[in-house]
Amino acid sequence: MSEFIEVRIHGQLFKLRAGEDEAYVRSLAAHVDEAMQTIAKQSKTVSTERIAIMAALNVTDTLFQQKRRASLDAKSTDERITRLVTLSDRLLEG
Repeated sequence: MSEFIEVRIHGQLFKLRAGEDEAYVRSLAAHVDEAMQTIAKQSKTVSTERIAIMAALNVTDTLFQQKRRASLDAKSTDERITRLVTLSDRLLEG
């Protein structure tokens, strides 16, 4: 059964459905709060909406960069496996 938990993000209180893992939901809220606090300190804007959008863009940028790196790593790994299989086939034939 999911319950509601209260978290504070950028000074505002939110009631969120915790689901199975309350600690996970709290860590998500803390991450968003940290991103917003960082933007608020670096920016002259006081609009919570603008701060939230900038924080969302920063978090999304980080996610996309990690996905791109993971994709490149997977491609590199696939290429290495292909080379190793080819080499082992040659060795076994020879």
